Amino acid sequence: MVRTLSIWRWQLVFTGSTVAIVAMITAFHPQTFANRLVVAGVVLAILTTLMTLAVPWHRLPRTAAVVIPLLDALAVGLTTNAPDIRLGFLWVFPIVWLATYFSMPWVLGGIAFISATLVLFSEQQGTPADLLLRLLVLIITLGFLGVTVRVGAQRSRAARRLLQLRSEQVNRAAERAEANQRRVTQIIDGLTVALVVVAGTGRVLQMNDAYRALYGRDRFGAALPSAAVEYDARRGTAIPPAHTSLARAAAGETLRAEQVWLFDGAGQWRALEVSTQPMASAGEGEDLTLVIIDDVTARLEAEEERRAFTAVISHELRNPLTAIVGHVDLLRERDDLPGRVPAQLEVVAHAGERMQDLVESILTQTSTTAHEPFESVDLRGVVEASAASYEPLLSGNRQEFTIEGAESLVISGDAFRLRQVLDNLLSNAAKYTPAGGRIKVDLDTVPDGQAELTVVDDGAGMTKADVHRVFEPYFRTDSAVSSGISGTGLGMGIVREIVAAHDGSIDVASEIGVGTRVTLRFPQRRVKETQV
Repeated sequence: MVRTLSIWRWQLVFTGSTVAIVAMITAFHPQTFANRLVVAGVVLAILTTLMTLAVPWHRLPRTAAVVIPLLDALAVGLTTNAPDIRLGFLWVFPIVWLATYFSMPWVLGGIAFISATLVLFSEQQGTPADLLLRLLVLIITLGFLGVTVRVGAQRSRAARRLLQLRSEQVNRAAERAEANQRRVTQIIDGLTVALVVVAGTGRVLQMNDAYRALYGRDRFGAALPSAAVEYDARRGTAIPPAHTSLARAAAGETLRAEQVWLFDGAGQWRALEVSTQPMASAGEGEDLTLVIIDDVTARLEAEEERRAFTAVISHELRNPLTAIVGHVDLLRERDDLPGRVPAQLEVVAHAGERMQDLVESILTQTSTTAHEPFESVDLRGVVEASAASYEPLLSGNRQEFTIEGAESLVISGDAFRLRQVLDNLLSNAAKYTPAGGRIKVDLDTVPDGQAELTVVDDGAGMTKADVHRVFEPYFRTDSAVSSGISGTGLGMGIVREIVAAHDGSIDVASEIGVGTRVTLRFPQRRVKETQV
């Protein structure tokens, strides 16, 4: 259909020009129509136009349309018989048509055909030389025009093909980019970590499904009726809109695993860790920030369960075991035990010691550091509670135990973990101090304001080399191993990690045959708290 319209357009332009010329001839030189060849040319042009409109060109071969410009050339040739009016310039139309849509041989053929019509039908006035000159001028003029139009048409078609090829390449690239974008979106939506891109103006540009589910947003980013609300703590105070994670990210604030509590649309509390990452913007103007939100609720719950498990082991197993082993040691020192009782007590004592080692190992594997939340803890109370659990063992060894110094020494810490520290230190002191020895705990505040707790014994002591290795996992002195004293070599490492988690320090001083001094120092308020 496109080819048919093109043929119609070319022919109607030619016919319109011819009709306009005929109208002017009628007005200014009507006697021209006395020439039958001129009339025949006009009639042929009109008939050719009617045929052009009637023929279904889309059903015919492409070359069939060449007959139209040739008939137009013949019609123009017939009108050249008029002696006073030069209508030969109308040959420009068929030549341009042939040069535009057909190959060069057709153009040359058209020029030859036009030359023949000129010789046959034009007015034969003048000498043969004049006719030959007119013919040569016509051939050269139409030849130049045909070649120029043909070259231009070829270039135009080449440019059109190139443009079409580029357009197809761009379309394919756009399709690939769109497919890649869909794949990237599917990958990002498949992540469990919530991601959202926010502009400096606070406008949310993109988010994944995890963020929509977490914060109660629809697929267009609009808040649902049951949208989530951020809080500063679990069951704490709602965070104002100007200080939410997104608002702070939009303001350019850098967040690194900052914890936020979220009360979601389902009525569940969620612990989140929020981080930000600057992004390159597509153009000049607003800055973009990627907000990464990780739901750590399960991890915190697991840590709480682990803390509870550790507390059960410590309070429900270790303390009773300490009492059992202590009383068994007291019984073993009696001289009036009948028959097999001493041997049976020996079995019970060894079994209790192995159970203590197992409990210590479990405590080490489950947690070796202090955890939030910290609270006010009286170190004097922790020392007294730990000493009470070791009282049977100390009494059985006839060891003198004293607590001196401050009646109350309060720090910010984890009472459970601090009790673990004191249990390890008193256990070591009791094991490595001989019967009748002295163990002392001193509580004081040093000039720089730190709380100081010192555990001193007059036991076997250690060499300088042993002191340097005392915090190594599973390290035990040669004297301890050779004497058969039970232990795992993990206690002092646990103590150091817990003290470090309280922003504290530990110092061990020891001398063979003199005893050991362990000094702990804690800030009465933690560094994090003093910076708030």
